[in-house]
Amino acid sequence: MAVTPSELFDLALVRHRQPWNWSLHCASMVLFCLTLLAHSYLLLASSMILFGTGFFSLNLGDPPQNRWFGFVAACVEWEKNWVAAPWNWVKWSRLLFVVCLAGAIAWVLWTRELAGIGLLVGFAALVRVVKENKDNGVDL
Repeated sequence: MAVTPSELFDLALVRHRQPWNWSLHCASMVLFCLTLLAHSYLLLASSMILFGTGFFSLNLGDPPQNRWFGFVAACVEWEKNWVAAPWNWVKWSRLLFVVCLAGAIAWVLWTRELAGIGLLVGFAALVRVVKENKDNGVDL
């Protein structure tokens, strides 16, 4: 039985959208950030193994109802909507922004620039404040 790359990608995407698998992928991204900060090959191998494990069928049962898995459900739903949206200039600009931000985070962690880390943490705090203000009805 031959499996085409598109079928394999669809299977990986379905498994990625499971709550436990999505949690493993998040944990592997956190571990990868620690890898960049510590320059450790062991952490790199661990993060890649954890990321790959997130594509297997884990059969762990239903996740508990808590804040983390509520966040995971919201993120999976947002991801499904983002993938289904048409490719227009807004989607391209958001993708470009995220790629540039990921590159900046990787560079700052690799070089261990304290000023850059501070700027990224400050940027994240400002984004959170803007989001909370919009949720509370405060417009600029």
